[in-house]
Amino acid sequence: MLPGNSIHDVVAAMLNEMGFCVAPGSMIRTILLRDRYFVGHKYRFDGGYAAWVAKTNVVEVYDDQGKLLKTEALGHEAGEVA
Repeated sequence: MLPGNSIHDVVAAMLNEMGFCVAPGSMIRTILLRDRYFVGHKYRFDGGYAAWVAKTNVVEVYDDQGKLLKTEALGHEAGEVA
């Protein structure tokens, strides 16, 4: 993954590496708010969902039943994996 990729692209690449066949345009993105403040994005795909938390810059991947499958911390740039 190259620096400068969007979170959306990074999540799609991560899911593909995990064996899910996900095209960036096929995910449904939801903006996550807490007390009317932006906190991240949720990406729904066939087989589960991924959540990106802006404050911690962490992506968590869950299956349809809510079981945590993977957690990955990203670097300062969306595509820079720590």
